[in-house]
Amino acid sequence: MALRETGRRLRVRRTGWIPPGARVRHYDELDEDAQVAVRELAGRPRTAPEIDGLEDGDFVKFTDYYQVRTR
Repeated sequence: MALRETGRRLRVRRTGWIPPGARVRHYDELDEDAQVAVRELAGRPRTAPEIDGLEDGDFVKFTDYYQVRTR
């Protein structure tokens, strides 16, 4: 997995609203590491180490729309 050395954690949260101008990524366009992270985190109250390919504030269309948050 392409982990970043920032020490930040990644979480995805289901959302029903996407603001105008937001970056929306489609699951099948993500690299394999990002797909694994989305699959593992979607619908679960867990975090994972931040990885390349997903940025804070991105939205991912998976089974629903999910917002990526890092902290």
